[in-house]
Amino acid sequence: MAELYDGMTAQEKAKDLISSYHRGRVEKMRHIQEIAARYEQGRQEYQRLLHEKRDNREQRVMLYAELKTLGWCMGRDEKRVIMEINDPKL
Repeated sequence: MAELYDGMTAQEKAKDLISSYHRGRVEKMRHIQEIAARYEQGRQEYQRLLHEKRDNREQRVMLYAELKTLGWCMGRDEKRVIMEINDPKL
């Protein structure tokens, strides 16, 4: 790998690194329907994890953070998102 960068300036190295990061990326922005569906699916999964007997705290924390982020993406108030995540009836 070091041989690839011999004779390149720092600026050329940086440009090469940035361009290699963007090569082959096919990610697209999600539609609001996809975000809402994932949010609802995640909320149901969170409720299921809450009622399991085994220790799954790490999974719940990661899912909780994802749900808060998805709620933020949908433009919901943080207080409302927290209420929805923790309410098993919604």
